[in-house]
Amino acid sequence: MTSRLLQTAALAFVVAACGPAQSPDQPAPAVSDQPPAAKPVTFEPMSKTAISTTGQVSLSVAAPAGPDAPPSMKMVTGTGVEFITELVPGGAEQAISVDWRGIFGEQMPVSGVSPPGGPSIDVHSVVKETVPNDAVNGGLCGAEPTAFIAMATGLETAGQPYMAIAAFGGDVWPPANGDKLCGIYTYSPPPLK
Repeated sequence: MTSRLLQTAALAFVVAACGPAQSPDQPAPAVSDQPPAAKPVTFEPMSKTAISTTGQVSLSVAAPAGPDAPPSMKMVTGTGVEFITELVPGGAEQAISVDWRGIFGEQMPVSGVSPPGGPSIDVHSVVKETVPNDAVNGGLCGAEPTAFIAMATGLETAGQPYMAIAAFGGDVWPPANGDKLCGIYTYSPPPLK
């Protein structure tokens, strides 16, 4: 279900970026530098680390840095920490030293296409992290900057779908070993309407 929500958000982004089909006799729409604002999708914290560090998180599509830039995401926590990220294509597959099963608790496919609704991992580089002074526990890596976020969707425990985020520090992706892992946070998706 979480994958369906993220896929819906991605589809909305594509439609917003490409625009609806136009017939030849219609005038071209006005072109804007800014994409339409995407409605954030909010997830509730499940794990103790998510409850104490972030509270709920809201995810939305962010404007990419340029026409050839990878897709961007904005993540805002309930504690006011804000992230702007860019997708790292093939990021999970590149990280051969990372034990994804150990991190996310399930066998995670990291190459090829995951089955619809099945577990998958997207890795994002953090372009900007803004941590307000009153965020008691800091960002996802505490007082250190968060460099990368691995987001696992399509996960399930006891029939309950959830999304998990693994935060990594460091300067390069993939990390040479797992010691760059800062924390793991789990969230329940919003109810389907």
